[in-house]
Amino acid sequence: MRQFSLDDFLRHAARSLQEARSARRFLPSFPGLLKDRFPACSCVLYYKEAEGNSFRAYGDENAGAAAGLPLVREEANLIESFTGRAEAMRASDQTRMYFDLFDRDCGGLIVRMGINLIVPLRARAYFRGLLLARVEPGDERTIQALTVAAQTAAAMFVPLIEAERMEFENDKNYYRLFKFDRLVLLGQMAASLAHELRTPLTTVLFEIAAIKSHLGADAAVAGAYEKVNREIGRASQMVESLLVFSKFKELNLSSLRLREFIETTLKEIPARKFPPQVKVQVFADEEIKVTSDGDRLKQVFINVLFNALEALAGQPAGAIDIRVYSEYHDLPRNARHIIAVCDTGPGIPAAIKERVLEPFFTTKKEGTGLGLYISYSIMKTLKGDLEIHSNKQGTRVNLVLPAR
Repeated sequence: MRQFSLDDFLRHAARSLQEARSARRFLPSFPGLLKDRFPACSCVLYYKEAEGNSFRAYGDENAGAAAGLPLVREEANLIESFTGRAEAMRASDQTRMYFDLFDRDCGGLIVRMGINLIVPLRARAYFRGLLLARVEPGDERTIQALTVAAQTAAAMFVPLIEAERMEFENDKNYYRLFKFDRLVLLGQMAASLAHELRTPLTTVLFEIAAIKSHLGADAAVAGAYEKVNREIGRASQMVESLLVFSKFKELNLSSLRLREFIETTLKEIPARKFPPQVKVQVFADEEIKVTSDGDRLKQVFINVLFNALEALAGQPAGAIDIRVYSEYHDLPRNARHIIAVCDTGPGIPAAIKERVLEPFFTTKKEGTGLGLYISYSIMKTLKGDLEIHSNKQGTRVNLVLPAR
């Protein structure tokens, strides 16, 4: 091993951290930085994802090529065993049973790479990751130096990643509060507007019918009447949607098993609604239960699902994955349950991404532009949220429900 200097390593790590556009983007380079200083070793970093309860793997060049680097769930023994542990664990006769147990959690990665050192990475109150390393057995100097280097660097980058996350959450919460205030005001306006429009629309409909009956069976008149009648019907539907949105009804709360709720709802949808080229799959934890209004949640879920199906229309093949999971930051009492509807469509164009939750905004010829807007307001009444993430590979809509 070349002469190791902790100060040199930290300066090099700090420079790489500064060059990365965000602290989280520094993570993929971290195992490589250690590999540069400890050429005889091989390293894999497991770090907690920004969303969900999974830990993602980042490897040095050799580790990345040699292994599949699977995700590891937070409840896995590999993670739980180090949540309250600050010291590194070495492979030995006494700890071999633990390494064998951990190996099952990461798809045989530990045996495949010959991992014999696991270093927990934390800063302040945050436990955020693990460094898995292969070191020459008995090389105490390298083991000590690698452990110190990894843990000291973690004390530098973990708080930065957490600060970024908190800043993002604060911005998101401020934006949600701003949007919710607008929802309340728009709801009041919608109720007034809907009541004002109902009467003249009904009057126009009756008068048009009377004109048609006086003009007889002229084909041009009949065609014009059908067109006017159809458009008034569409306007009436929009008015009814506004009234539904503006009226507050008491929540009908009950206990729901989310997997059962999703599967039952899917069975209620006619099969003709699902194009044969679209594959729909459900990935859900059997045990996730919430207390919510099943009818309102079903209305939102179906609307989001149909939007996903429309995004795949015209494509030769596509997939919709419905994922149900829980996530929390730091403490289980902060848990939230998520129904994620993910499609492999073209995604939402960047030019309109910020407008999709605006009322009356739509790209559909026959759309009212109220579907997602009303869905968002329903999720807020359920003390939850509706989040949209989209890129060119597809769109994910999260229906967020409180755990408590």
